[in-house]
Amino acid sequence: MSTTTETVLDGYNDETSSILLRSDPKETSNGRVIPIKHPVSSKVDFGAEVYGIDLNNFNDADFDLIHDALHRHKLLVFKEQPAMLEPQQQYKLTSRFDPDNTSGGFAHGVDPYLTTHNGVDIYGTPSRPAIPDQPQVHILGRGKLPDNHYGFPPDFEMKTVDHVKFHAPPHIPDDEREKGASRFYQWHWDGSLYNIPPPRVGCLLAVRTPKGPNVTVRWDDGTGTEMQVAPGATAMVAGSRALELLDDETRNIVMHSKIEYAPHTFKWMSTARSTRLGHTLETEGFEIPLDQLPAWSKDKICIYPMVWTNPLTGEKSLQVHGQGAFKLYLKSSSDGEETIVDDLAEVRAFMHKIMRPVLSPENIYAHNHQEQDVILWYNRALWHSITEFPKSYGPRIMHQCNVAASDHPSG
Repeated sequence: MSTTTETVLDGYNDETSSILLRSDPKETSNGRVIPIKHPVSSKVDFGAEVYGIDLNNFNDADFDLIHDALHRHKLLVFKEQPAMLEPQQQYKLTSRFDPDNTSGGFAHGVDPYLTTHNGVDIYGTPSRPAIPDQPQVHILGRGKLPDNHYGFPPDFEMKTVDHVKFHAPPHIPDDEREKGASRFYQWHWDGSLYNIPPPRVGCLLAVRTPKGPNVTVRWDDGTGTEMQVAPGATAMVAGSRALELLDDETRNIVMHSKIEYAPHTFKWMSTARSTRLGHTLETEGFEIPLDQLPAWSKDKICIYPMVWTNPLTGEKSLQVHGQGAFKLYLKSSSDGEETIVDDLAEVRAFMHKIMRPVLSPENIYAHNHQEQDVILWYNRALWHSITEFPKSYGPRIMHQCNVAASDHPSG
């Protein structure tokens, strides 16, 4: 379907959408946006599939449609792509959501040197190497890369992250993992949590996906909760749903409160261990002391509201990172008295209180990646987590792009 070119949002239909655009009247988009139909038992209300747009050749009218659809649906799945999305186009798509951004840097800062091949330096880490020609695009997953993959050495093998290295025990035994027992690794939104503003959007291309039956994700928190998901699925929940599920008193508090994240957050927490559900850290005193971290300054500490607002729709979302939380500033009204919580055990107890209600199967969408499909999500309204799968299912190779924003969230 073609689109006309008048006012943004007029003409939007929730079944198959066409949006009147800001772009050059000479350009049109053939894009079609179809909301994902979730099971009747599901409480998930986000996500849409997009057809008719070739992301390697999108125009201004296509982007206007994508921009408005993403803010409304929060997750877009681009189907029937005629070819793999090129890294340069993936960066172009992702960075365009922030026209005020002149730096265009990777959302976690400068990558370390990794290796050299054919005279080309490759940066990143074994679990997240950057593509040399477009270093804001990183490769994620596990297993060998395809041959001649963007300048990487032959037989380059991705090293995955897994819960045994990160979660506190008891861990799932290896034999049960190989039979399909799985976990959520870490519930989060993308961002460095120190100095660098978190991305507005994230973008993921499925290059290789594991092949095998569904896996069983275990909560392992004493509730006996489990969920069947496709192998290698990315799990997502909406911050708006998380906010909705809070009791009135707690919701009122988070609407007026802020979180301070630790300096060099991921370095600080690198020696700590996650809870088994992957939403907070165990309080064991294993964090790196602040005076042993790389040099840091108070003016680069990130202090964010707990609730963020979608600039297009006005929808409010609970957007918190439970593992990086260092200090809380709690208020029950805009002019109310502020309570500062700096005991980590108390901080994490509060984070559990506000995050755990939404982390139930009916609120989780586990996206089943199909090779060559691209997903784009609004990073300031969703949380996500990878899920584990048996190594025998084969490689999971993904290209991810997220770009540091020009602004920090302000509520």
